Amino acid sequence: MQNRPKRVIKTFDATAMVTGNMIGSGIFLLSGYAASPVVNGNWLILAWIFGGIMALLGALSIAELATKFPHTGGDFLYLHKVYGSFPAFLYGWMSMVIFASGSIAILALFGAKYLIQISPVLSSVGLSEKVIALILVTFYTFIHFLRVTVGSRFQSILTVVKLFGMFVLAYLLFQGQGISLEPVPSPKVIQDPISGFSRALIPIFFAYSGWNVAGYLAGEIANPRKTLPIALIGGTMITTVIYLIVNYTFLSSLGLEHMRNESLVPLMAIRSVGAENWSQFLSVLIFVSVVSSLSIAVQAGARVIQSMGDHGVFFKKTAKVHSRFHTPVVALVIQGVWTVMLMFLLDIESLVDSATIVMVLFSALTISSLLKKKGRQSKNHSSKKDYFRTPLFPLIPIAYIGSALFVSWGVIRFYLEQGSYLPALGFLFIGIGSGIYWVWKKFGVGKPV
Repeated sequence: MQNRPKRVIKTFDATAMVTGNMIGSGIFLLSGYAASPVVNGNWLILAWIFGGIMALLGALSIAELATKFPHTGGDFLYLHKVYGSFPAFLYGWMSMVIFASGSIAILALFGAKYLIQISPVLSSVGLSEKVIALILVTFYTFIHFLRVTVGSRFQSILTVVKLFGMFVLAYLLFQGQGISLEPVPSPKVIQDPISGFSRALIPIFFAYSGWNVAGYLAGEIANPRKTLPIALIGGTMITTVIYLIVNYTFLSSLGLEHMRNESLVPLMAIRSVGAENWSQFLSVLIFVSVVSSLSIAVQAGARVIQSMGDHGVFFKKTAKVHSRFHTPVVALVIQGVWTVMLMFLLDIESLVDSATIVMVLFSALTISSLLKKKGRQSKNHSSKKDYFRTPLFPLIPIAYIGSALFVSWGVIRFYLEQGSYLPALGFLFIGIGSGIYWVWKKFGVGKPV
């Protein structure tokens, strides 16, 4: 293995990383789309509860894997340890070309959009959204070039600001004086409550995604067997509570009908309680939320590339850490360059949407590694006290896998009903990755181990 990074990330920063990564743009952008298919407000809140439970099931399971294998790489590492190099490479490949890089690109573009809204002077001087997004990606890549403690502490500050803003938003909506809204025509709603519920889980799944982020930096976390469970489980629970509070305030101030298919639910909610003068505050809050998630995505995504190099399924140089800063500079550069190429050359949203099913199924495969005998029992850990043990095993990992398959079914049915075969593109990338792995192994470019 290459020289190891230092373990410097403490409990507070690790928990802030999980919370900050989960609470991104999803809660602001996706609340209206989650409200669209459900039959009433109770089903909407139930869907957000179910999403939180699903994330918690995943966090409880990942906490065991992360403390059993407390090294850099996250899902890539767990798949490699339990299932071997091929599925691990496919996960790393998808993360590098779509999952992580695509998410970074979308967050950067969305952050640029809100930055222009906050400071219109940026567009007046000729800066386009893509140019500002490039600057954001470059800035956060540079931040994470520096010592891990610098990037983590910067991220923690963003998370604290974000959480404070979320509570201010909830307070405004609770205390505001309601203004009568114009009635809206009732859209066509799915009459089957279960079908509408499953459809609502598609955007909710994305709003909750990111609960496993601390595992990607486990090799840089101090006292990982104590810190990781607190960060993963605690961060997920904090996020779930905040999501339920915020969505309840949206429902109370707007009502379900005004939320359906609305992309600016928070702004409408602010206006509905007579607090329109806080609109600029809301724009700043959304921007901070987005760039906070962007920061973590940059930090975590590079660790997958680093771990791929460390395990011989990608160029060895990507595993190197800087002699002074102890950060994976090569992996960060590769990720940054590829992300910028995606932004300027491809339709990022369609690319990421195409990989939705693959992303969900990989998360289920990772959790399933707990059910493998060699995943549950390790020669290196003879005592149960050595690492966190998932409670109610094997019910919790099985429940997560079932939930992931349920969401996957909902996504597939949604696209088929739209006459779209977009998810097939994600499996095409899996096929391309399989071919690259075969060439890599056959011709000795690297030695998968």
